[in-house]
Amino acid sequence: MAETRLLTLSRPLAAIAHIVLAVLAVSVLMPLFLVVSASFKPPPEIYGGYPWPVSPTTDNYLRVFDKVPFGLYLWNSFATTALRVGGQLVIAFFAAYAFAHYEFPGRATIFALILAAMMIPHQMVFLPLYLLISDMGWFDTWTALIVPNLAMPLAVFLLRQHLLSFPRELYDAAAIDGAGDLLTMWHVVLPNVKPVLAALTIVLFVDCWNEYFWPLLVTESPNSMTAQIGIRRFMDAERGDEIGPLMAGVVLVSLPVLIAFVLFQRQIMQTFVSVGIKG
Repeated sequence: MAETRLLTLSRPLAAIAHIVLAVLAVSVLMPLFLVVSASFKPPPEIYGGYPWPVSPTTDNYLRVFDKVPFGLYLWNSFATTALRVGGQLVIAFFAAYAFAHYEFPGRATIFALILAAMMIPHQMVFLPLYLLISDMGWFDTWTALIVPNLAMPLAVFLLRQHLLSFPRELYDAAAIDGAGDLLTMWHVVLPNVKPVLAALTIVLFVDCWNEYFWPLLVTESPNSMTAQIGIRRFMDAERGDEIGPLMAGVVLVSLPVLIAFVLFQRQIMQTFVSVGIKG
């Protein structure tokens, strides 16, 4: 009888929970829908009419590329993001392997410093980094966008936590076969952490792709500016009056991140959920 009453009470609660989630989903998706819709609207429909375009047009997208070198901005974003994320993964993998596999003096202290680095807001180190790249002649180059951000404490932490649960027997089997550290990492460890690396790649990609303040600080010419700064340049060129083309630019910048998250959201969630407190 008690079980029946509990089940009866749980159904209204479940219905309320679904309603709340539906409202939250609509509140998140509605701005996205309005942005995409405005990007296809001709100017007369922007401030009136239906939420969707009655006479859809792609002129807004063409105007973005006509006013500013937006194709170059997108290329800069893709190239610097790929190089930066690739470097972050390589450094994080080697560092995580060392922390998980080797015993060396100061290992716990160094790893504690890495965890502490995760707590420091990135904006706090912008000034010394800016002065450093200026002294080295890196200002307004891809190097300024890539090199200062290659060390990613979060990536080291996540990979180290996964490698701690890696079966010790596989290391021993590789050692018996005569494999050194590099062969062991390449043929034994790497194939087993590919799902983690795939999810981590998406997380790092989103973080790098969406960055705005650092590229704004260290770039000043179209040859190195990213797409996010390109949106700002387009707004300045149009004086903020062209809403349709501006929304088209926003869609172009947001599309890679949305596609990446939709395709790999399960791997992303599983990576963070599976991180245990070890070591």
